[in-house]
Amino acid sequence: MKIQILRCKTFCVLSVFVLFGLIFSGCAAMPEIIDLKQDESFTHDEIVAGMMGVGGVVSIANDLDESESRKYAGLLKDSFQSARKELVILPVEEVVRWIGNDDYQTIFHNYKYTGNLNLDFLKNQTSQAAFRYLLLARIIENDVSETRIRCPRPEIPTQFDLKGNPIIKEIAVELISTRRIDVSLDIYDLKKKILVFSGIINESKSKTRTAYYEKKDEGIGRTFALIPVRAFLEVALKPSAPSTDELLHKIFKAFARYIP
Repeated sequence: MKIQILRCKTFCVLSVFVLFGLIFSGCAAMPEIIDLKQDESFTHDEIVAGMMGVGGVVSIANDLDESESRKYAGLLKDSFQSARKELVILPVEEVVRWIGNDDYQTIFHNYKYTGNLNLDFLKNQTSQAAFRYLLLARIIENDVSETRIRCPRPEIPTQFDLKGNPIIKEIAVELISTRRIDVSLDIYDLKKKILVFSGIINESKSKTRTAYYEKKDEGIGRTFALIPVRAFLEVALKPSAPSTDELLHKIFKAFARYIP
C-alpha cells in the first residue's frame, strides 16, 4: 500500500480539475489496450462460428481462493456478453468439465506463473471441445494507494489581496483512496493451437472524502490540541478504495470491444 501527502497550491488549480471532471464524467473513454497482438485468422466470423469458453481468471498480484476465481471467471463471461451480445461464450464450469478438474488445476497453475498456456497438454482433447477459443485473464497488479491532500476549502469564495494573491482562510484536508488494476487477456485457438489475441489494460479509480477543515488563523495552541482529534478523523473517515469487481468489469468490457 502506498501513502502519499500532497498539497494543492491554489483554489484556481483545483477548480480547473473539477470543471474538467464535470465535463468529461458523463463520457468516459474506453481504456487503452497496450501490447496488442492479434493473429490474422482471428476474425469476427471465425469467432461466431467457433464459440468461446472461459478458461478462468488468475492473479499474480494476490492469491485468489476458489470462490474468488469462479466469481471473476463469471464476471469475465458476463462482461464480455454484455458488450458483445452476438457471441456465444461458455462458462468456466463447461471448460473444467471438458478438461477435468485435476488437469485444469495443473494447467492454470502453470498459466498463473508463466502467462502461457501449455497447448501440448490439450492436444488430444481439443477434438472433444464444444468451443474453439479459450479465454483467459491474468491480474498482474491490484494495488491500493492512499493520498492526503490539503486544498483551499472550495465552497468559500476566493478573495485576493492587493497584489492579486489568493487569501486562504480555511484548508480542506481530503483523503483519497485509489485502486489500480493491470490485467492481461489471452485468447487461444484450440483448433490451430496458437495464441490469436493478447493485450494488457490498466485501469484505476479513486474515492475522496473530506476529513476536516483547518483555519489559517487558528493558532499554534489550538493546532496542537486538535492533533489527536484530526488523527482520529483521518482514520475514521478514510474512504474505502473502489472494489476489484468494479474495475475488472470495466476492463473485461473494454477487452470485449477490442476483439474483432
